[in-house]
Amino acid sequence: MIGLIMAFFLHFFEGLDLGVEARFFLQAMASRGCIAPATTFKIKPIAKLLCLTERLVRDAVHELVEAELLVAQKQADKVGRPGQEYQASQYLLDLLARSGRGSLDHQELIHRLFSESEIHTEGPRSEVDMRCEVAPRKLVRKDGRPAAPGAHGRLGASTRVLLASLLSFADQCGAVAGVGEARLRAMTGLNPAALKHQVRRLASLGYIRGHVPGVSNGVFIGAKVPSTYYLNLDHPQLGEQRSRRAVLVYADDGRSLRERVVCGLNPEVASALLDLGPAVLNVLCHKLARYTSHLLSLTWGGPGERYGDAPASMEGMIARELGQLKVSGTGLGADEYYWPGVLDHFFELAFEWAEELKEKLNGKAWSGYQPQLIRLIPAPERQDGLRIISLIFYPAPERQEGCIVYTDVRGGFLRRFDSEADLDVRNRYEFGLLTG
Repeated sequence: MIGLIMAFFLHFFEGLDLGVEARFFLQAMASRGCIAPATTFKIKPIAKLLCLTERLVRDAVHELVEAELLVAQKQADKVGRPGQEYQASQYLLDLLARSGRGSLDHQELIHRLFSESEIHTEGPRSEVDMRCEVAPRKLVRKDGRPAAPGAHGRLGASTRVLLASLLSFADQCGAVAGVGEARLRAMTGLNPAALKHQVRRLASLGYIRGHVPGVSNGVFIGAKVPSTYYLNLDHPQLGEQRSRRAVLVYADDGRSLRERVVCGLNPEVASALLDLGPAVLNVLCHKLARYTSHLLSLTWGGPGERYGDAPASMEGMIARELGQLKVSGTGLGADEYYWPGVLDHFFELAFEWAEELKEKLNGKAWSGYQPQLIRLIPAPERQDGLRIISLIFYPAPERQEGCIVYTDVRGGFLRRFDSEADLDVRNRYEFGLLTG
């Protein structure tokens, strides 16, 4: 059933004109095994089973009936006024049968978002938030019926649908790349304003570590760059018993990422890129972090010369993502917008950065450990000259500490913690592990 829900989510919702609550209700039904041939339900019992309000269920059901995904029928063989029942239409059953063979990395987490009512909105809060804490809404209304999904501090339907959408694209370290806002809107039913609101909400609650907004085709000539999201897959409300990822925070006083990106370029090209503004440079910095992560994932713990097929695979990534980017004002002529040397430049930068990190960190963290995947999360730029990146490792090393903080400056330090949760909240913001 879980595999059915995952494929249902990926391949089914994008082509439907449904609101976000109707999508949530349909997924919640599927997660509880309530969608089956000849299986009927009524509004009140299903609302109670799923811990949803009758209003949400009634509105969702009416929308699904109009979309011909559910069929309404009168309850037969009952004395008195016949009741209204609903069941899956043959159209819905056929769609599920065709799309129910998929599997995803995070299908258990997605399943939990649609089947578990007690996922709370407990996130990192400042001291001001704690002093101004608002009393939580009640779990049960005065008439005894269950309150809405967002009541009593529980995660609401819209927030869950968006988080599940992002999880369906996330790697094992929580990075989501290459997914545009248009596709997220198609998957969730959220309009642009609501999507931005829910992204901010997930960040404020700590489910999204960071969001790097994409670039429209008005910046790079004729090409869009989708947003990047970093999810916290070890968030305590996602139900994991132990952290499945490890964290290594590294700080030094070396070059900033923006300096890395433009250093060594043709001066005219570097000037044209700087003119695009800090938001565009930030996107390129995170692209560089992605390519460096790819190299580290394949070579962590081994000598630099053992790269195997890594160069070819990274070259393909760079060509697909950066080969289409063009910038004006490079002095090449009216019709020449290509960024000269972009592919080779990023290729060399990624190798240089990967080797630098391995040289400085391999002897500091988890001797002999070979992770399957590493993701770099650059922290926001600081004014004091300290450069911070956080490295997420999957899976976490067994029977060893799950979080290391290494400051490589004069008077620096190396500290070990059992897990990321042991870090002070302010430190987690400082390290780029939280940004909401």
